[in-house]
Amino acid sequence: MRVLIVEDNRDLQANIARFLGADFQLDFATTGPQGLTLALGHEYDVIVLDLMLPGLNGIELCQRYRELAPRLVPILMLTARDTLEDKEEGFRAGADDYLVKPFSLRELRLRLEALARRPVPPSGRRLTVGQLTLEPDTGYTRLGERTVRLNRTEALILKLLMEAAPKPVSTEKLAHQLWGDEAPESSALRTHVYALRGALAELGMSPSITTRRNEGYSLDAPQD
Repeated sequence: MRVLIVEDNRDLQANIARFLGADFQLDFATTGPQGLTLALGHEYDVIVLDLMLPGLNGIELCQRYRELAPRLVPILMLTARDTLEDKEEGFRAGADDYLVKPFSLRELRLRLEALARRPVPPSGRRLTVGQLTLEPDTGYTRLGERTVRLNRTEALILKLLMEAAPKPVSTEKLAHQLWGDEAPESSALRTHVYALRGALAELGMSPSITTRRNEGYSLDAPQD
């Protein structure tokens, strides 16, 4: 597995290199611009971004990368801030997962392996429900003249909801598709759905995803 670590703390870089270096191919960057150059110029399985970086912070770097990169490579954001609003900002910028500092290196490894195992949506297949369209391989989602680009986690959730629409998809199925048998705490799925609702609201969809008690989530796409 090839991983890009964009982190300006040299001691943390060294600890990560010692812990993961034997089993992972690691590249390191210490500034936002350097990280963006490496991310766009090489093929990675996962990208790790610190939130506070010189030159270009993690949110800005993530946004720029998602705008320019042709592939939906999963991004793990490192941050000392763990409020729902902070996480939503990161997810909307294009992050797929959060790891709050201080963290154990073992948990970092588990998160990286889980992100790398997430299924990649099939290339070239466009999904349409009503007036809503999704390109799963790029994350581009359109409604009328408006377009947003989802991160890989949001694109996978929306893909599953679109394939099942108008029927609901259970939280168990969504969690299994995202994380397999290693699902994180229950709030993680709710946070991703919350961020996806925000992205769809940018398209003018409100309501967009309905929570059905004891059934899961269903998509409310505008019809022709």
